[in-house]
Amino acid sequence: MLKYEGIFFDENAVDVIHSLETKKLDKINDEIHCTFKYHPNDNEIFNDIVGKEFEVYLVGYANDGKNSGFEISFSSDLKSYYINYDEENPEMLKIPHITASLAKEAKAKDTKNLNFKPLKNPVKIIGKFGYWIKDIGGEEYLSYEPYNK
Repeated sequence: MLKYEGIFFDENAVDVIHSLETKKLDKINDEIHCTFKYHPNDNEIFNDIVGKEFEVYLVGYANDGKNSGFEISFSSDLKSYYINYDEENPEMLKIPHITASLAKEAKAKDTKNLNFKPLKNPVKIIGKFGYWIKDIGGEEYLSYEPYNK
């Protein structure tokens, strides 16, 4: 089952992300990414861009002691793929963001509630569009291959 899709960041980008955190929290997010859609339906699976690299800009940062994360921006050609709507307000898109680290009891989904403050200068990082998959046996993994049910 495809759990979510989005832009995932490699070790180099993750190092940059963590170097900009003012305070690292206890848990480091397992796979640093920006979710474009959680549990996409068949029409929301974007095999046309899976595996492609994209420039992303870190434009804001916030840390409330539970969640540490970055607001991001990306090029207009990616905006039509970003369909991560807020559960509480289904007509409003969530602010595109990355969870960098968490307190022990925190949940990554709450990073969307941070009050991001603009960074002095945007920071460019490269990410790759992919899928986070949970297979029938319960194993979870990242894939950059087209998804077929």
